Amino acid sequence: MFSVVIPIYNHAKFVRQAIWSALRSPLVHEILVIDDGSQDGSHKIAVEMAAAHSGRVRDLTPPSRGNRGAPERLNELVALARCEWVAVLNSDDVFVSGRFEAIVRHPEFPDCDFAFGNLLLIDERGALTGAKRGPLDSWTPFRPSLELLRMLAERRFMELLYEQNHLITTSNMVFRKSLHTRLGGFRPYRYVHDWDFALRAMLLGRPAYIRRFLTGYRIHRHNTILETEAKGNNETRTMLDRFREESARFADTRGMV
Repeated sequence: MFSVVIPIYNHAKFVRQAIWSALRSPLVHEILVIDDGSQDGSHKIAVEMAAAHSGRVRDLTPPSRGNRGAPERLNELVALARCEWVAVLNSDDVFVSGRFEAIVRHPEFPDCDFAFGNLLLIDERGALTGAKRGPLDSWTPFRPSLELLRMLAERRFMELLYEQNHLITTSNMVFRKSLHTRLGGFRPYRYVHDWDFALRAMLLGRPAYIRRFLTGYRIHRHNTILETEAKGNNETRTMLDRFREESARFADTRGMV
């Protein structure tokens, strides 16, 4: 039922655990991996896992193993997915046991085309260090004027996401392949490709918030989110400005129909 796509980059310490966490569920039909030019032996581990689980794990790394970035690799993987439902897993994260079963049991799942849930925070050793319940445990508190609980009850997820990226990571999303096609895939942002994709998915699709812990988000010293703050802030402003313009055009078009 689900295709899991894993872009790999210099996560030799974590990639085996990532793949194993996806293999646990019988609802995962296939696991597609591409190594994005790792220099630490990550690709060798992916090859070994593909050989050991040839019926479900497919190594799609091209012969020219250059570094093209997560957005491009994600788009390549989604294009090759055989299932309509796609789950992204970063190679340093893990899926919580029972996550796919919880997703398909959710009453809103049959009618949605984009879903997200809650996160467990883990360290380099995989030990639990904290948890985030979607917008309820955001990195920065929302403005009181937003009336968070009322907005959640009214399913105004996109408005909250516009304020800040409470999804945190691409590992915290599943979506229909057809929605990915409608959106034109992930855009080539280094720091906010996940945030941008989720905003557009909520604008054009039907989102569902599954209030279960679905993903283990690993925090370590090489997280992209910990890179230079200035570059991340500049990219965020560019992305949000573009989204604001696009959402205004969408609203105008919808009003004309």
